[in-house]
Amino acid sequence: MSNQKNIKRRRFLQATGASALTIGLAGCTGDDDDDNGNVTNSGSDTAYPYGANELMIDEAKSVMEEAGYGPDNRYDLDWLQYVSPAWKEMANTIRSRLDSAYINMNISDADFGQLLNTTEKGDHEAFTLGWIADYPGARNFLQLIDPENTVYDAEGSTPNGARLFWSEDAKGDSEVRQNMTEQFDRIQDNPEQTEEAQSVRAEATARMEELLWESAALLPVYHTVDDVYWYDKVDYDPPGGMGPSRAKTSTTVRGLEGDDILNGTSGTFNSLDPIASGNTASGSKIMDMFDAPMNYVNGTTEVEPLIVEDYSVNDDLTEYEFTLKEGIQFHGDYGEVTADDVVYSIRRLVESTNSSNTYFPISVLDIDREENDDGSVVSGSTAVEATGDYSFTITLRNAFGYTLEVLAYSAFSVVPEGIVGDIEGYDGDMDWQEFSTNPVGCGPFVFEEWQSGTGGEFRASAFADYHDGEPAVDGVQDAILSEPNSIYNRFINGNADVSAIPTSQYDSAKVNFTDSEGAQQLGEYGPIGDDTTVNMSRTPAINTYYIAFNMEEVPKAVRQAMAYVLTRGDFVNAGDGSVFKGRGEPAYHLTPPQVYPGGPEGYEQHWKEQ
Repeated sequence: MSNQKNIKRRRFLQATGASALTIGLAGCTGDDDDDNGNVTNSGSDTAYPYGANELMIDEAKSVMEEAGYGPDNRYDLDWLQYVSPAWKEMANTIRSRLDSAYINMNISDADFGQLLNTTEKGDHEAFTLGWIADYPGARNFLQLIDPENTVYDAEGSTPNGARLFWSEDAKGDSEVRQNMTEQFDRIQDNPEQTEEAQSVRAEATARMEELLWESAALLPVYHTVDDVYWYDKVDYDPPGGMGPSRAKTSTTVRGLEGDDILNGTSGTFNSLDPIASGNTASGSKIMDMFDAPMNYVNGTTEVEPLIVEDYSVNDDLTEYEFTLKEGIQFHGDYGEVTADDVVYSIRRLVESTNSSNTYFPISVLDIDREENDDGSVVSGSTAVEATGDYSFTITLRNAFGYTLEVLAYSAFSVVPEGIVGDIEGYDGDMDWQEFSTNPVGCGPFVFEEWQSGTGGEFRASAFADYHDGEPAVDGVQDAILSEPNSIYNRFINGNADVSAIPTSQYDSAKVNFTDSEGAQQLGEYGPIGDDTTVNMSRTPAINTYYIAFNMEEVPKAVRQAMAYVLTRGDFVNAGDGSVFKGRGEPAYHLTPPQVYPGGPEGYEQHWKEQ
């Protein structure tokens, strides 16, 4: 059960082309619940009860007929998706299949902000979204389906789960709902790294995934890969599974032949203030201009101190004491980074009205604090304290085993104390709007210019006094583009040194993998443009894209029917008619393979074996 209700927060969700895929999981026809609400499978060769990439229209019709639907009593299902031609292609395929199961699927789309706003208010039935790891743990994904963590209200004061509205009024089995809550409590109550605690979490994780199959509340679709392409002139070290937005350019780019400035492409963004960063485009720039206490090593799941020299943790996993490196400098004339700067930065993240990232310190870490009657945090009550010039403590309300990983997130980036007067006790050197467009940090690159919007530009220069060594390039320069063809053309014309390739332009026949490092594949892609072949990496990302339902609105039979007619492999795997052309893996669990108990092998074994 979530410890945080009524928390206004920003979800780190993405609704990109990757998350367009639609697929279903649910309790199936002919399956019965035992006295404990467990599923007994009678129709599949796998533990997953709806067939592996099998189109099961007869089963879909049967489950709808058992619920009283038929040719003269069809169900109208409203489907809301992110604006994308790929989504529309898949939705049309799904709609034609559901038509045979007495379901009329009405398709509409929205931009990301509108999609989030609509689903948060409960003005939806079925929808598509995705979740990218905040930290590499199963709990980060399973909190999405903790029932009480999914009940949003219409005023924007929300929990941090998926928009399922899995309330006591949900259309489903109350035993399953209660069991799901109990299993998530087991995960939360056993955060330690002892063998016993890990065993409890593993058992509860598997049980929650099975309950998800039964409930059909949320339907995992697939786990994406991060493909990165670069020209020979770039000495490039591809990021790990946490993704490019969690890796600093000063780490990934180790050299640039024949040029001093790294040219790239960026999506649009609204702010460069770490507490107000709203997407991966701004997040990657904040990673370059700011430093947080901890850091994911080149976007891998390995976390290490960044501005911190040492740390200690109490046995209860509730109090963390940090010692900063001495001599770290801010950009400009703001001097040395001290513990007071860290305290101010985390207070802003928690207490400022400009913060759209309170989710991380409050819902995830649950930093101790006092609250007003309306749920807002009392100024100055955030439990982060300077205990010396270079030492500080953070105190949590409850034990949490991924605190160090969360402190690597860019929202915790350190800014000069008092630079903005948006928390009690500070007048500010500049107003918030100025800081959000002219940021000051202590990262490897110094802000130079930002022309916002599509067609604009972002520039930053290398920070000669960076504490972790001056970057290998003199600066970075990104063209801000949103249209896939423009992004692709900029790269093939040689105007971007490193880039992604939109799925619409991607050709799997041009891929030639020649090497691998762990799960990461390395090779070449081409020809592109003027018969050029470029370097390529493919890294399994720690994410899950899914469809989900408003449980108070959509009957279980409808959710089950979708499970039977949706085939992951047809949409994900490479081949004729594939929407995502093999750039991902079908998802049979909400928890990605990298963080599933037992890793990819445990993941596969659980859904495949009876």
